Order: sequence, then structure tokens, then C-alpha cells
Amino acid sequence: MSASTFLVDPVTLSNVQGGADIELDAQVTHHMKVTRMGNSEIIDLVDGLGTRARGNLMSPGHFRVDSVTSETRPQPNITVAQALIKGDRLERAIEMMTEVGATAFIPWEAEHSIVKWSGDKAKKNVDKWVNVVRAATEQSRRSWTPNIFAPVDSKALASQFADFDQVIFMEESDGVAFAQVSEGSVLLVVGPEGGMSPREREFFEQSAPESSFSLTIGTGVLRSATAGVVGLAHLFATRPSAQRSGMEG
Repeated sequence: MSASTFLVDPVTLSNVQGGADIELDAQVTHHMKVTRMGNSEIIDLVDGLGTRARGNLMSPGHFRVDSVTSETRPQPNITVAQALIKGDRLERAIEMMTEVGATAFIPWEAEHSIVKWSGDKAKKNVDKWVNVVRAATEQSRRSWTPNIFAPVDSKALASQFADFDQVIFMEESDGVAFAQVSEGSVLLVVGPEGGMSPREREFFEQSAPESSFSLTIGTGVLRSATAGVVGLAHLFATRPSAQRSGMEG
């Protein structure tokens, strides 16, 4: 079983080597106490930027490093543009997509989104997403924490398509049933309840790279909070390296 993982400030692990002693801050120390971490247990500290330090607690707040590794970002590198939806289902979706391996999230205020973020509300909700992905990073034992970008409307989202090698749209029908993405940067676009508007489709068709496509999974209509999780899992499970690993195992 993998070691319990705790996210720390990147400065804490800056230039740290095996054998070093680290003084943990009060928040991390408290978290370890709450989760009943003992001195004999192997524990990982991660900085959210790919560094993982493995070691033991010597006493509360005092950590001795055994080894340090640098881990690459998950591949393919997938950013999710998630349409805003009502309720706590949205936060649960962000949590699960972090656990699956998303690299970043763009809150998308689609035309059919009932929820609207603006001003202080936008900052409050972005901060909430940051807390959700930090907790999910620890839960899933990741060393990389997804970035949370500023919320965008549909036109602004379309203007970002050029930053990605591929754009994949989750569609309830008429998309491809199977997709493989092995590397590069990918934007997975997850629409709101009710789907994308005709005007959004026009923006997106004009802006998407030639390598882009729509993806349909299953025969039923997925909720917005479910579609991104299922789409991510599909892309990671079908990437060529995952298939080779499965055959070798």
C-alpha cells in the first residue's frame, strides 16, 4: 500500500536531500495528528510540483527525509474546462477528476450554465476549488496539484484553444466511441446540463485545432458532473502506454 501523503509548501522541499531534517508547519503537523500518523510509519511529503520526499516523523512536527524523487506530470497532460453547474456535485466532480489525473481546471460559465460567477463570488469559488484539489491530491497520493485558472465565458474559452495540441468535446451523441491520446496538451471540454448552445458550437468550431474531436461514451446521457470524470478515465485508460502496461502485467 502506498504511503500516506501530505501536501506542503514548495519551499519546504526546495533543495532537500536524503538525511535532511524538516520542521513542518503547524497546519501540516495538526493534519498528521488528526490522521494519527505515528513515528514508525512511512510518510510522503509532496510539494504539488512533482517533488516527493519519503521519510518518517521523528516527533510531532519533525520529519526526517529518507529519499527524494522528482516525478513527471501525468501524461497525457489534460486540462478540463468544466461548465458551472449547481450544488456540491461540481466540487465532487473536481475532486474525482483530480484523483483520476487532471492537470488543471478552467471554470467555464457556459451560456446554459444557471450558476454565474462574478466579483467576490468568483474568487470565493476559485479558492474553494483550490482547497478541493489540494485535499484530493493528498487522497490520491499525487505529487502534482492541478492548477485552477480564472473563470471564463465561452468566447474567452474558445480563444484558449490554440494553447492546446488537441481539444476534445464531451458530447451526448454523434461523437467517436473510442479515443487514444498518448502525449501533448489536451483540453477536455465538459458542457453544462442542457449542452452547448448553437452560438458556442460556432465559436468552438472556428477555434478548435484540426486534431480536435467529440467524444461520446456509453449509450446514456451523462450528467455534467459525471461526464468529465468518465471522459478523463477513458483517455487515461486507453492511452497506448496504459495498454502496454496492462498487457505486460
